[in-house]
Amino acid sequence: FPQSSNDANNIEKEDELFKLWCVGNTGSKLVDAGMRQLWAEGWMPRRIRLLAAACLVEGLACDWRLGRDWFRRTLVDHDVAINEMMWQNAGLCGVDPFYHGIAWEAPPAGEEDEEYVNRWINTRLTWPAYLKPYSERGSPRLQTIINGADSNREILRANGVYKAARMVSNSGVRVAWPGLDRARSAVDEGEVMGVGLVP
Repeated sequence: FPQSSNDANNIEKEDELFKLWCVGNTGSKLVDAGMRQLWAEGWMPRRIRLLAAACLVEGLACDWRLGRDWFRRTLVDHDVAINEMMWQNAGLCGVDPFYHGIAWEAPPAGEEDEEYVNRWINTRLTWPAYLKPYSERGSPRLQTIINGADSNREILRANGVYKAARMVSNSGVRVAWPGLDRARSAVDEGEVMGVGLVP
């Protein structure tokens, strides 16, 4: 399909927001500190990974696959299956979308968070040429991003995305495995048997 000028503008905006996220320049202190630590060390704490993912998807309205690919590139402890599943969850299309409503925009809570932010925000980093301009910009106003996130959340809520995601995570997905008595089912090993509570 040919792109409209709006499609091209949206792609350009998403690319810009994604690159600001990559270099830790979103305006959310914990997310920014975590993204900078990721680049410097190839690692970040689990809690910060969750905040960063929620910021990218719900806050900046970027495609979750961009985050998945960035983590694949930068994490030293990258695991293909875990990364894929966690990013699907962040994108609200996985089997356990617990990221919904994570307060990525909240300020650091307590002395430990403040120390973490101060350490990483004040660390000088060397960025590749294509990201360097995004690291040198002023951060977008956090309130502007929060307003956009609120709007994004309302769109997701109005379209039933949160409700559908909650149904899947509350019901579970049952998958057939070797040795399972499938006499009452025509499901092969590894196939999804159904979604819903196990009888």
